[in-house]
Amino acid sequence: MMEECLKFTKVTTVTDPTFWAKFAELKIDKLKLDEKTDIHLWGSYLTKPFNEGRANPLFLDCTSFNENIDTTSHNSSIACHGCMINMNTYEAFRHVQPQNLIDNMGKYIMDSIKNNDAIKEPWRLSYFIVASYADLKKYKFFYWVAHPTPYQLPELNCVQLSSLDVRLSVGAIESLLENFLQLDCRLKNYFAIFVTKENSKIIHLSEAIEYLINEDLDGVSFEIYFAFYDPCMSSAEPGWPLRNLLYLLFWHAPIFCFTRPINVISLRGEKLENSIIFELKVKDSSNWKTTHDALFRSEHFVGWETNSNGKMGPNIIDLSNTMDPAKLSERAINLNLKLMKWRLVPDLNLDKISSLKCLLLGAGTLGCSVARVLLGWAVNNIVLVDSSTVSHSNTVRQSLYVHQDAIERRFKADAAKDALLRINPNLNVEGVVLHIPMPGHVVGESMLESTRSAFTKLEELIARSDVVFLLLDSREARWLPTLLCAAMDKIVINAALGFDSYTVQRHGTRKSVPSSNPNLTSQNTAGPDLGCYFCNDVTQPGNSQTDRTLDQQCTVSRPGLSQIAAGLAVELLVALTQHNDGIDCKAMMSNIDETKVGEAELTGLLGGVPHTIRGSLWNHDMRLTVTHRFPSCTACSTPLIDEYKSRGFDFILDACNTPNYLEKLSGIEELLKRPDWDECGFDFETSDENED
Repeated sequence: MMEECLKFTKVTTVTDPTFWAKFAELKIDKLKLDEKTDIHLWGSYLTKPFNEGRANPLFLDCTSFNENIDTTSHNSSIACHGCMINMNTYEAFRHVQPQNLIDNMGKYIMDSIKNNDAIKEPWRLSYFIVASYADLKKYKFFYWVAHPTPYQLPELNCVQLSSLDVRLSVGAIESLLENFLQLDCRLKNYFAIFVTKENSKIIHLSEAIEYLINEDLDGVSFEIYFAFYDPCMSSAEPGWPLRNLLYLLFWHAPIFCFTRPINVISLRGEKLENSIIFELKVKDSSNWKTTHDALFRSEHFVGWETNSNGKMGPNIIDLSNTMDPAKLSERAINLNLKLMKWRLVPDLNLDKISSLKCLLLGAGTLGCSVARVLLGWAVNNIVLVDSSTVSHSNTVRQSLYVHQDAIERRFKADAAKDALLRINPNLNVEGVVLHIPMPGHVVGESMLESTRSAFTKLEELIARSDVVFLLLDSREARWLPTLLCAAMDKIVINAALGFDSYTVQRHGTRKSVPSSNPNLTSQNTAGPDLGCYFCNDVTQPGNSQTDRTLDQQCTVSRPGLSQIAAGLAVELLVALTQHNDGIDCKAMMSNIDETKVGEAELTGLLGGVPHTIRGSLWNHDMRLTVTHRFPSCTACSTPLIDEYKSRGFDFILDACNTPNYLEKLSGIEELLKRPDWDECGFDFETSDENED
C-alpha cells in the first residue's frame, strides 16, 4: 500500500444520568462552593458498539466518583482516570479559556511520561478532563471533555495496515485474547506483545521499553508490538489514545522509534475481532535529535471533544425530567392511574380528568378531603375558597392543616394551598380568601364595596372553572354559587354532612331548560330535568347562624363521614367525565328496571352516574335518589337566572337584604297560594345536613 500520513480519530464521551445525579449530591452535600479541588474520576471505554458509525465512547456513571476502582462499574472493562473541574457559575464556565485549561492539566501527562510513572502505571496515559457547570435549579448540566495529548508529534507514515489474522497466527491470536482478558482493568489500555510464529506473550510496558533500550534487536526470534485498546473501532484510523503511547515511546526509546518501524496493534471489539495492525515509520529521521528535543519543549496540548453538533464547544444535558424531584413525583403520582388504564379500563381518558379546573368552595373537613382525592386522580388545577382561619379544633378533622397553622391562625385557603404543594409541587393551585354573599345576611352600607368585590371575584372564579364543589358550612352560603353555576351551566358537585348521614349530589344542567315542568314520573331523569341542592325547598335560604348554640353552629359529624362523602363526590365527577353524555347523562337509581331502560343508556366507562347519593352510617345504608328540577326553585329557576343576567350585583343585594324576595321572584309565593298545591306532585323535604 502507499505510505499515508498518520491521522487520529478523536474519542467521544457519554455520561449516564446517574453520573450527574451523584455529582449533584456531592455538590450540595460536600463540595458546596469549592472550585479549587479537582474531583477524581474513573471511566471506562465501552467494548460493545454504542452507536452505528460512532466511536465507542468513554463512559461515566455514578460510580466514577468512587476512590477505589474495584468498587466501580469500570473494574471489569477498560479503565481510564481523569478529573472534573466544576465552576460555580455559568459565567465562570463560559469564560474558561480552553487552551489554558488543557495546557495546565496536560502537564500531568507529560510529567508522568518523563518521571516514569506512566511506564509503571500505563493507565495514566488515558487521562481525561471534564470541565462543568451544574444548574441544580433547572437540572441542566454544561460540560466539555478533553483527552489531553501534546500538540507536536513527529510526522508518521502508515507503511502497512492489516488485520490481526494477516500478521499473526491463529495460536498467537488465541493466546493474545486469553491473556488480554486476564489483565487488570488498568493494564488493558497499553501494553507490549512479544509475538513468535505460533504464540504471543503480553509484556508490561516497562519491561518492553527496557528491552528496546538495552538489547540488540537484530536477529531476535520474535516481533515486538505495542498494543492499545482503541475505542474508535468504526474508523480506519487509529484512535486518539495512541498519541500518548507514541509520546512515551519517543521519550524513552527515541533511537528505536526514529530508526525502526513501530508495530502497533489497535485492539478493537469484545474479543479483539476487529483489531488492526498499523506499521508506522517516522517520515524524516535524518535529524532525529533536533526533532526529539523540539518535541518535548512544547507546552501546548490538544484533545477537546466536539459537541453533539460537531462543533468545538460544550455539551448541554437537560435531566429535569429524570432528576427534578417535582417531575419524579409527577411520574410516580400518575403510575397508579396508568396501571388502571393498562389493565382495567383501557379507554379511560386520563387527560380529560387531569385537565379539569376545579373550584372548591369551602376548605373545611369536606374541602380538605375532596382536595386529597382529586390529587389521587391527578387533577392539576385546583382553587380553594374559604374565609375562615385554622382553629385548634380543625387540625384533627381537616387533613390539610397542622398544629402550627392553628397557632398562627392562618387562613384556611392559604394553609391548604401550601399543604397541597408540599404533597405535589407540580400542582397549579390557588388559595382565595373570600366571604360569599348570602341571603338573609344583610349587607349594610359599610359592607357594600367589599361585598361587591367578593361577588365579582366569585363570578370570575366560577367562569374560569369547569367544576364547582359546594363544600360550604351553611345552606345559604351555597345559594349564590348555585345560581352562578346554573347561569353559566357549570358542573356542580354538592356534598353535605349530618351527624351520621351524608348527601352527595350533582346539579342538573340549565343551558336549555324547557319551559314546561319536568316529568316527575321519570325514573332515570336526564341532566336538564335534574334538580339542584335547593330544588326541594319551598322557602328561600336565610341566616341559619342566628340564635344557635355552638353545637348547632358547627356540624357535629362522625369523623369518618367526610372521607366517605368526599370520595363519593370526586368519584361522581370522574364518572361524569367518562360518560358519553357527560353532564346531561341520565341518573342511575337504586331500583333500576333494566326491562324499561337499557343498561348502556345509564352506564358510562366507569359505571352508572347517580343524581343524588344519600347514605347513613347508622344502618350502613346507601340510596340513589333523584330530585327533579323545580321550575320555582329559589336558586336555579329561569326567573332568577334572567334577573341575575339583567341586574347583576343589584339583584344579589336584594336577595341578601329583602325578606322573601326570592320566593316572590321565583313564583313560590303564588304557588303556595294555589288551592291545588297538594296535587302538584312535588316531593319537598328539609335537611339539616351541612359541613363545617
